[in-house]
Amino acid sequence: MDDASTLERRRAERAELTITVELRDARGFSLHPSKDISVGGFFFDRAIPHAVGSHVELAFTLPGELETIRCMGEVVNVPDANAYGMGVRFINLKAVHRQQLERFLNEPRRG
Repeated sequence: MDDASTLERRRAERAELTITVELRDARGFSLHPSKDISVGGFFFDRAIPHAVGSHVELAFTLPGELETIRCMGEVVNVPDANAYGMGVRFINLKAVHRQQLERFLNEPRRG
């Protein structure tokens, strides 16, 4: 698992963040709490996983922001297919939203 995409995902700055994210697919929509976020995507530790390679629509709002960010995502990581959890990478995140995420991730965290 040392391919370039795996290494790139691991290099991205991550923030532990629990926000509710709406996931939509052909079956409908569901709400999932995130575990962490990076400019590359989300990890959901309590989600019933979709199959790796599945595409979902994502909608979420960062803390302190008013605008809902909407983009497509691809399931890229399911640590245990018999348990909860999946990683979803952003596919078509707009540049303005990527910059918003970068600013959020670089803000000092208050304890």
